Amino acid sequence: MGAFINYCVRRLLAAIVTLLGVVAVLIFTFQVLPGDPARVIAGPMASAEAVAKIRDEMGLDRSAVTQYVEYVGKVLRGDLGTSPRTRVPVLDEIAERLPYTVALAVLGTLLGVILGVPLGVVAAVRKDRWPDTLGSIVGVAGISLPVFWTGILLIVLFAVTWKILPAGGADSPASYVLPSLTLGIFSMAIISRMTRSTMIEKLDEDYVRTVRGKGVREITATRHALRNAAIPILTVVSLQFGTLLGGAVLTEIIFSWPGIGRLLIESIQARDFPMVQGIVLIFAAMFIVVNFVTDILYTVVDPRVRLY
Repeated sequence: MGAFINYCVRRLLAAIVTLLGVVAVLIFTFQVLPGDPARVIAGPMASAEAVAKIRDEMGLDRSAVTQYVEYVGKVLRGDLGTSPRTRVPVLDEIAERLPYTVALAVLGTLLGVILGVPLGVVAAVRKDRWPDTLGSIVGVAGISLPVFWTGILLIVLFAVTWKILPAGGADSPASYVLPSLTLGIFSMAIISRMTRSTMIEKLDEDYVRTVRGKGVREITATRHALRNAAIPILTVVSLQFGTLLGGAVLTEIIFSWPGIGRLLIESIQARDFPMVQGIVLIFAAMFIVVNFVTDILYTVVDPRVRLY
């Protein structure tokens, strides 16, 4: 138990250093971006005094180092600042939008696992036969097709032509179907390709040949191989989940989804730097948590794995 606590402390310290680095990159990046955020927020007709007041509220008249120190101090107090655009605390607006993004990422990842793992296993077992060819076509198509194109196609089919699902928003459970399916298709393609390549490698291992030599059914041998292929598959699933948490921006825009990905784009367009900083920091923190949970799951899937 003590070793596990030490491991958690090391990961926590590494996470803190990573988040401090993220804040530093954000602060110094905003320094070199063209344009004046205070002028954008105040409007083209605002007076110089109004622009100066907004610049003072946002801390833009201070040096980058001073802004960095002040922002880190606020974060340690649980304060991500206030949006100069909406006059709402950044943390409150993120907390309101975050559940929608998490729900979309969870559903998209689940669809990817439910569809991608069986497809990859069948393609590996039936290597160089028609199921493998079909799986390859589906996987390559899912990876190659842009997410925004897939989303628009689904809207045209299910919302415009057949009129059986809403085209956007998050007003009902049916609203989750199309955006989740859009993300699920992309995740399914990546997970299926990883499952196939890993299973092909494991099915050629000596222990699988031994199992087959004992006259065990092929499905049992495949189950043994899948168990040993679980860690690479789990890795790609966790990466996909983390990517969907922070990268489902296009999907949220296409389906008018009230998540933080859409909020991020709106904030960038409005030069709402406090909101952008808060969202990116939350994205980074969530990705760190996902990686940590994945490492713990490694020990559950394969007891031989030791993290500490």
